[in-house]
Amino acid sequence: MMTRTFLFTPIAFLAILGINEVFPLQTAPSADVVIQWNLVAQKTAKSAKQNSNVASHTLAIEAIAVYDAVNSIKHFGKPYHYNADPGVPASAVAAAAQAAHDVLVSLFPGQKAALDSALAISLQQATDGPVDAGQKVGAGAAADIIALRVNDGSTPLTTYAGPAAPTTGQYRPTPAKFAPGIDVEWGNVKPFILASSKQFLPQPPPAIGSDDYKKALAEVATLGDTKSTKRTDDQTHIAQFYKQDAELTVNEGLRQLAQIHQSSLEDAALIFALTDIAEADARIEVWGGKYGYLFWRPVTALNAEADGSVKDYSKWTPLIATPAHPSYPSGHSATVTAGYEILKKFYGDKNTLTLHTTTDGEPPRTVTSLSTIEWENGYSRIYGGIHFPFENSAAQDIGRKVAAYALQNGPARL
Repeated sequence: MMTRTFLFTPIAFLAILGINEVFPLQTAPSADVVIQWNLVAQKTAKSAKQNSNVASHTLAIEAIAVYDAVNSIKHFGKPYHYNADPGVPASAVAAAAQAAHDVLVSLFPGQKAALDSALAISLQQATDGPVDAGQKVGAGAAADIIALRVNDGSTPLTTYAGPAAPTTGQYRPTPAKFAPGIDVEWGNVKPFILASSKQFLPQPPPAIGSDDYKKALAEVATLGDTKSTKRTDDQTHIAQFYKQDAELTVNEGLRQLAQIHQSSLEDAALIFALTDIAEADARIEVWGGKYGYLFWRPVTALNAEADGSVKDYSKWTPLIATPAHPSYPSGHSATVTAGYEILKKFYGDKNTLTLHTTTDGEPPRTVTSLSTIEWENGYSRIYGGIHFPFENSAAQDIGRKVAAYALQNGPARL
């Protein structure tokens, strides 16, 4: 687990949100406010038990509000949507903090007292201009994106019990607990930047019985088995390390990179917005594929009879528990690839990061390139026995396309 300390937050707020990550002080105005409130947004979403779809949606809304607030004062980029020049000097740091705070209070009203405390501390650090004027801009940016996302299809969340009479290759609920599939409607959520929620849907998965399918099935059967003798110790660590929700892997790397490269307030606001937009839209695209193709999971395929039925699940067991939603393509692979492709554009591929995981007992993992994170995260799903290799490659293709589209069409420096 992380052992750094969040400098600008009172102890009571730390206790509520569990924040223990340290960011070094920089000369204000700096990227600190963007980095800190990204972490607050992430921790708040997870304390509310938001899954990766909903948490990515939350992070994107918060990051957009921060970007548009900072940009309204600094005038450095193309707005996402809100662009209200205050007409007077104003603190961009205060604007960013107020924007993030107001978004999170709107989404998590029960956390208002803790968020108010965090805002008070952030405003004490706002020495780059009049605070009241900055707060007004931040409040406007938050209200704008909140209004823009009303009725965007992200609620209510519904589940899927599976086909009444599933055929060979069709999804059905899997152990443990045979929970119904989650977030059926997520593929129809309004994207943040894509023209359509079905813009980059992949081609269908390989046909059952085809050479490509049989090769993929054999690979996951060998490497993903809980008792595999072919999976190395490091491959097992990879499976367990990246088991955590995918947006956590992206946003921790994002925060570290902004610090390592000493990003300016403007650059941080832009990069966080683009990264979290790409993550959120990648998940929308993937979910359209999952419930469009309704492809079965390896645990179903490897326990199936010749007619596609499954009498029991005792023949083959995956290393990690299979998530409760259809298999094709991989949400983890698309999310992490989309996020890190944005980060490569701004920070380059060659970076040394030490990442942490929520998997109990799993140590930190140090990598020397962002491509390594994409590769390990993608293949972790095969090592864990919950995805086929072709689902990883299809999802990474989605992630790359979403990132490229966001860079071309999203917020940008003028």
